[in-house]
Amino acid sequence: MIRFLKIFSFIPFIKRLVYRKYYATGLGTYIVNSFYKVILRINAPADFLCHFTSRVNSPKKIKFIGSDLSSQYLSMATSGGCYYQALNGIVIGEGTIWSYNCCFVSANHSFLNLTKHTETEPIRIGERVWLGANCVVLPSVSIGDYSIIGASSLVSKDIPEYTIAVGNPARVIAKRCKICLSKIKLEENCPNCS
Repeated sequence: MIRFLKIFSFIPFIKRLVYRKYYATGLGTYIVNSFYKVILRINAPADFLCHFTSRVNSPKKIKFIGSDLSSQYLSMATSGGCYYQALNGIVIGEGTIWSYNCCFVSANHSFLNLTKHTETEPIRIGERVWLGANCVVLPSVSIGDYSIIGASSLVSKDIPEYTIAVGNPARVIAKRCKICLSKIKLEENCPNCS
């Protein structure tokens, strides 16, 4: 089927379907998301296909970095109930995935004028990061490469690379081996790779 679609990749929406691997969402999800975007104009300004239950503010300020962006595009298309507020920008690294109901909030309201937003650094999420369901990532936060954020965590401070963080607020409870990526205690070295 993919070979058949590649023949018609000169058609823009087929090209996006193939190269962004939207076909992995399933035909039904692809059709429903496309209907909401194209016909009902929900999340229409976004260059990417977004799940029809998710909302995106300032989609032009969401940047995907890396050579294979399919996991980011698939997470956008399949993770429902997410909220992407990118007034100050959101940068998402290659291979990063997230689950349902995640919120990425890149700007707070000004304390002096609630109709204005504060200007801060963008949210930066590294390569191959995994965010569990119901995570909230707050403004200016940086999450390092190969980190895991547990379900229902509130990320209000930077998370180092190769760590596992959970809770409200999220705190590092374990680290990951830089070679085999297995979970290890903070004070120990990996028994598999030592």
